Amino acid sequence: MPFDLTNPAFQPPPFSTAINSNVLNLSAVDPNLYLPLTLQWNAAIERDLGANQTLQVTYVGANARSLLRGDKIVPPLLVGLGSGASIMATRNAGYAHYNALQIQFQRRMSHGLQALISYNFAKSSDLGSDDQSGLAAASVSQVVLPPLTPSDFDLRNSFAGAVSYELPAPAWGRPGDAILKGWAIDGLVRVSSAPPINITVRAVSPVFGIYTTQAEIVPGQPSWIADPTQPSGTALNPAAFTSPPAGQIGNFPRNGLRSPYSINQTDLALRRRFQLTDRLTLNVRAEYFNVFNHPMFGAPGANEPGNIFDPSFGQIGPGSTTNLLLGGGAALGGQSPLYTLGGPRSAQFTLKLQF
Repeated sequence: MPFDLTNPAFQPPPFSTAINSNVLNLSAVDPNLYLPLTLQWNAAIERDLGANQTLQVTYVGANARSLLRGDKIVPPLLVGLGSGASIMATRNAGYAHYNALQIQFQRRMSHGLQALISYNFAKSSDLGSDDQSGLAAASVSQVVLPPLTPSDFDLRNSFAGAVSYELPAPAWGRPGDAILKGWAIDGLVRVSSAPPINITVRAVSPVFGIYTTQAEIVPGQPSWIADPTQPSGTALNPAAFTSPPAGQIGNFPRNGLRSPYSINQTDLALRRRFQLTDRLTLNVRAEYFNVFNHPMFGAPGANEPGNIFDPSFGQIGPGSTTNLLLGGGAALGGQSPLYTLGGPRSAQFTLKLQF
């Protein structure tokens, strides 16, 4: 039976250009919006060091253009309708750069020893590292794009090394094999330089309403002050920052400071394999995470230290360890704090029976 397309149920909803005062947050998209473009390139040199070792040096570069950017636009038509009346304008206006020198040493298993060691010297910069980094203005034409600044996840130096060594058993016969054969030790080291942190404030403008912008620097005030209650012995100085004049952008450069905390974690594992029968194997493993118990707070990308008017501004508090800030895991997304780096020293023991 054919559909009756003249039935009101198949008619499109009515369209109106009138502004509804109950709907204060609008969205607008550039009609000429197109897909962002990223160009990537690399060049590598590899050399063998003996029969089982290689050294590789690589240059990696990337240039992202026409990235999506959203700015908060409050035209005169919306002024007076409410403090939150605005239009989120999305267009191709962002861009980003990445350059890195990567060095990797690899040793394949030989005489019980294998290793993979890498170092990364990199720089990542952009106009904003998330969709909430836009500016507020009365029109799109009045938005002045900021200069390139370090990305939220800009880690200049990163080092990672993984080593596995199967301990040789002395030739002491069956009693010696029963005690010393099958042991192995694994080590994992991860070190990186400090991530950037940004100082922003929530300001109020008679035109824009509530908006987020860069903080204003207070001349003569140091950014850091001594604080014995903090793991690093320092804390951000709330007196060094203030709100800019209404409707203006503060002069603190985006991501202009570096956190006093970085990644520095060493994990060790001691394991042994018991060959009980031809088909039955027992694996015993003891693992220790963050053996030296280095304090690690914050995470790359989580660089907002809080409101400068909050009493806890610039201080480390409960729940600020890196393993928690990397994500809640499971349904919350991210990584489980039980298995990611940045937590306090911990250990686990494992028994595995294979047959």
